[in-house]
Amino acid sequence: MTYLKFQVMTKIVLLTDDTSIIITNSNPTHFKDSVIKIFQGIKTWFSTNLSLNIDKTHFMQFVTKNSSLIDLYITDQKKANIFNAKCLGIIQDNTLTWKTHIDMFIPKLSSACIAIRAVRLICPKNH
Repeated sequence: MTYLKFQVMTKIVLLTDDTSIIITNSNPTHFKDSVIKIFQGIKTWFSTNLSLNIDKTHFMQFVTKNSSLIDLYITDQKKANIFNAKCLGIIQDNTLTWKTHIDMFIPKLSSACIAIRAVRLICPKNH
């Protein structure tokens, strides 16, 4: 069996049917070089063990107000730099705020409040 080994700060997170790779580097140039190097290693590993669907592959670059977004190409395909992703029911965005998750959650809470109000009318008032 062949194992993936990386020389940069990397953490691989395996979920049921998804794999996330967390790459950290404060220098944008080194970050981009690390991402390209890691994806080349992953592509090579998958070509001998499994198949990697490059069309379904995307990345999220966590940024601050002063950060600039990078363009990433894998096998001459520009990969989408997504701004949010859902993982285990929680929506993470690339600025690490809760805004997207809360915006998605508020309508669900409103529906739950309406359901509770409707049930309140038919439930007995004594405890």
